[in-house]
Amino acid sequence: MSAADEALRDAARPERAVEAIGDMIGTEVAFGPVTAGPGGMATATATGRVGRITARSTAPDRVALTAPVLLDLMVTIGRRDVPLDARLEVRIALHACLAPDESAVVVEVAELGPADIDVSTKARGVGGVLVRRLGDLDNEIRHHVIRWVTDLLQTPEAIDARHIPVEDEAETA
Repeated sequence: MSAADEALRDAARPERAVEAIGDMIGTEVAFGPVTAGPGGMATATATGRVGRITARSTAPDRVALTAPVLLDLMVTIGRRDVPLDARLEVRIALHACLAPDESAVVVEVAELGPADIDVSTKARGVGGVLVRRLGDLDNEIRHHVIRWVTDLLQTPEAIDARHIPVEDEAETA
């Protein structure tokens, strides 16, 4: 087996993917305030924690990761704050491939879409009915999580981490 083949195989190990994505995402999630609801009539702020990320091989060069996330949301409508809890399951697909000159393995991240995120929300106060009537809360959460993950994975550090020189891999394999 060539060094490039070994590097490709090693880069597509579920354990390595969990470690790499876990390092990029971290354990804390925070975004907001962001506008929400029809006409931006509300604002929302979220903080939360990423749970234990799991992964499985879906092909020799592909890995599917699942990251559970617990969010505490505060939706503000006028002067009223409505606390909510959200449980998410975010699925991220990775594909390891060799660079054209075979000098590196490049790990591509599939575009994240609404179908990649399961959301379950619970209002903690009486304002929950009002928040639900404002719009599709679950899709609002998906939208902001997609933007947060996409922005995070496009940072220079994340892009560098997804470019693995073959010689480095051959030494660690």
